[in-house]
Amino acid sequence: MDYREQLARPLSKHFVDIIVYEVLSHPDDFNLVYQLIFDVDKKVAWRAAWACQKISEKKPEWFTEKHFNELADRCISTKHGGLQRACLSILYNIEMPDSIPVLLINSCFEWMVSPRYPIAVQAYSMKLLYRICLKEPDFIPELKAYLENMHPEDYSAGFISSRKNTLNLLNNIKFN
Repeated sequence: MDYREQLARPLSKHFVDIIVYEVLSHPDDFNLVYQLIFDVDKKVAWRAAWACQKISEKKPEWFTEKHFNELADRCISTKHGGLQRACLSILYNIEMPDSIPVLLINSCFEWMVSPRYPIAVQAYSMKLLYRICLKEPDFIPELKAYLENMHPEDYSAGFISSRKNTLNLLNNIKFN
């Protein structure tokens, strides 16, 4: 299958599901679709990330530390909200490396608190920061402080709900 050609056409969830099914049936094709996340055509890149997001839900083990770092760089460098959201979702689904890029952490804090970013980018940033806190407990006080000091009236209902859920999770973390 020519994945780039398929992703360049007008696409629906149904067609993304077909591409995901094809890749899951032919694992050797995974890299072909993954590499399209870096395509110069932002629509192709976003749709490839959408497919990889669904793949990451079913086969997170297919993504390596190298993929994590490449996706983190892509999140930081893109201005396309859909591509950024999909890459953040993949990062949330896959194994986190021992060394997490500081620029990604700083960017997630910025994306989370800035109302100029789409709610999905804000929410995935918050969720990813929570996962980082599980790996790096030193970030717990900082994330809690950010969330507790936000003015809910400045944000959407979806953001407020994510904030509440994340604060509850942070307050229930127990370490040995």
